[in-house]
Amino acid sequence: MDEGIVIKAHSGNYDVQVSNQLYHCSLRHHIIEEDRRRRAETKEMRYADLVSVGDRVLISQSKSEADIGYIEEILPRQTQFGRARVDKLPQVIVANLDLLLVIFAARNPQLKLRMLDRFLVTAEASGMLPVICINKIDLVKLEKLQAQMALYEKIGYQVIYTSIVTGAGIDEMHTVMQDRISAIVGSSGVGKSSLLNEIQPGLRLRIGEVDERMHKGQHTTTEVMLLPLHFGGFVADTPGLRTLGLLEIDDEQGLDIYFPEMRPYIPECKYAACTHHHEPGCTVKRAMESGEISPIRYDSYLRISGFKEGRYERQSQKDEPKRRERRRKRAKR
Repeated sequence: MDEGIVIKAHSGNYDVQVSNQLYHCSLRHHIIEEDRRRRAETKEMRYADLVSVGDRVLISQSKSEADIGYIEEILPRQTQFGRARVDKLPQVIVANLDLLLVIFAARNPQLKLRMLDRFLVTAEASGMLPVICINKIDLVKLEKLQAQMALYEKIGYQVIYTSIVTGAGIDEMHTVMQDRISAIVGSSGVGKSSLLNEIQPGLRLRIGEVDERMHKGQHTTTEVMLLPLHFGGFVADTPGLRTLGLLEIDDEQGLDIYFPEMRPYIPECKYAACTHHHEPGCTVKRAMESGEISPIRYDSYLRISGFKEGRYERQSQKDEPKRRERRRKRAKR
């Protein structure tokens, strides 16, 4: 059997790259049966798809057709980037990513920091390296934009400022993407496809216009696929995401550890299971009030946690002792 990477998935059919050879593969039935038995034993919720773009797989080759293969085994994932679908099933968009390039536009559509924070939290929880890219910088005053993004650079995130009009930032994008498996994500209309076409001319990805009435981009990417880069590595072009489910996070894990600026203060809180919302003796809140933690980021934490939407108040209280014990153990680590 040969090891390869899934570069495209569609309706149970998979394109698998093995060295320089592309195979059109289907999934062996024993993998489906093994997954069904495992879920019956563990009671785990099933994923929308067993195999996702980016998965490393072992394949066997057809004896009669040179480019046909069969997926015999799915190798363990190192990371996964995904969301919850409308039907509530978790969906892995891309597996085994090294780098998550979070693309926002400086203008048209408007830069939304809370949406940016959700992407960053997802990357942190998934173990991927997030890099922020602000595109269309030719539409704004760069100094003002840099001042706005300074809070993210202070935390430690890399911010790249790009423009396909002036060519700004393209070389820097080459450097961070080289020899890595990357995903370019962001809301529709921020210029993801245009940016990819500039990073590697010849991709010829379709480009959509921004709806001027709604200030939202039109979806031009309808499926996920890994694109090989001439300078080494792959990049995944993904459908525009207007909402993002936090696939890797549940209420028992806690959200605070995925805000890097909060981590130094978490062990110092009076209560081990502090939610940093209403408890006395909370060092995270104190750091926010003194300016060491950005109020903007703290507000994002509250909103993503659900405290500003009442989601916690609607939860059943029967599992609260278990949640608090797990948070207490997590805080000690």
